[in-house]
Amino acid sequence: MKELSTIRFTDQEPLFSQIYNFLKDAILCNHLSYEEFLPSIRSCAESLQVSKNTVEVAYQLLVSEGFVKSIPKKGYQVVYLVESPATLLTTSSTEPQQPVIRYDFRYGNIELGTFPFHQWNKLRNKVIAQHQHNYMVEGLPQGEYVLRKELSKLLHEARGVISTPEQIIIGATPQQLVSLITQILDRDRHFIGVENPGYDGARNTFLHGGYRVQGISLDTDGVSIEELLKSGANAMYVSPSQQFIHKMTMSLEKRRQLVEWVNAQEYIMEDDYEWEFKYQESYIPSIQSMSAQKVIYIGRLSKALLPLANVSYTVLPYELLSSFHQRVSEYDQPVSRLDQLTLSAYLSDGYWHKYLQQMRKSYTEYPTVLLGYGALGQQDIRDGIRLLAEAWFG
Repeated sequence: MKELSTIRFTDQEPLFSQIYNFLKDAILCNHLSYEEFLPSIRSCAESLQVSKNTVEVAYQLLVSEGFVKSIPKKGYQVVYLVESPATLLTTSSTEPQQPVIRYDFRYGNIELGTFPFHQWNKLRNKVIAQHQHNYMVEGLPQGEYVLRKELSKLLHEARGVISTPEQIIIGATPQQLVSLITQILDRDRHFIGVENPGYDGARNTFLHGGYRVQGISLDTDGVSIEELLKSGANAMYVSPSQQFIHKMTMSLEKRRQLVEWVNAQEYIMEDDYEWEFKYQESYIPSIQSMSAQKVIYIGRLSKALLPLANVSYTVLPYELLSSFHQRVSEYDQPVSRLDQLTLSAYLSDGYWHKYLQQMRKSYTEYPTVLLGYGALGQQDIRDGIRLLAEAWFG
């Protein structure tokens, strides 16, 4: 406790007694914790505008009752230990301990042990040094221009996405960006189709936004075009790179069929989930590259980069970009400027490409290493997959 300025003195009892009671209550309520020091007698007297003798008498009363002790050249230290409610709850809890997890098949996990924190922190510190005198906390609503420029270049090289930095909006997560899209589209005009089964985070966001939503079944290579045509939906949300949850990759022919469909409809929302990772198939260009002004493209770098820095993005067709500026002019950028500027430097300096190549190699070899050295046998893998299937499908 640095100050006691919250004490409000009355005329009903001596000043030293009021100081004593205030500190005693603070100790008993654990506002002054065990081994914490009281303010010095001088600072306490100055903040309360009383004499040092008055404060010293109050402190000596606390010493005499065993609440504090006087340590020469250091001050008065609390020695009364209060058992906190959290401790009581923990000791009296009868909840069973969580079982040890043998197989962890949760999606979204990455191998953090290989992340080059030294390089990231070096760039981060460089950004801080460069902007320490002219750092603007809020930044640009759509995201930092230098980052959007790097993303536009990366997406064109890796996914064939056709965009300008002005079309890109930075967000924290894909679901947050879907929520943004619900504000840009028209709930009275757009009827949304979603993959079934698919990403519930997107489906529920559209439903909560007041949109009509229709689940569209999946074929072996992606969403059923026949069912989509019959549904009456005029906008479709898909995850073609690694379908959630079956992890299938949508075929090139199915992508072309979707483009033919959307040319007579409104929009495709392409969630290019995990486009960075492929182990056997060759890369298939994004749907956006085939029909740039009919596709809302959504992606995320955090999955392959660092979950602690949530950075996602969407590329809007020009027509919807105009709607964004009209309808969501107050968009509050959720990603810190420091993370954005650091990521921009990480991309421009080539660290992203080197790390991604390392991750692909590591993830490709990991199952082989496990099986080859017996960490998990074939039966273990089958048991784990069976348990996962039972958890999903019952």
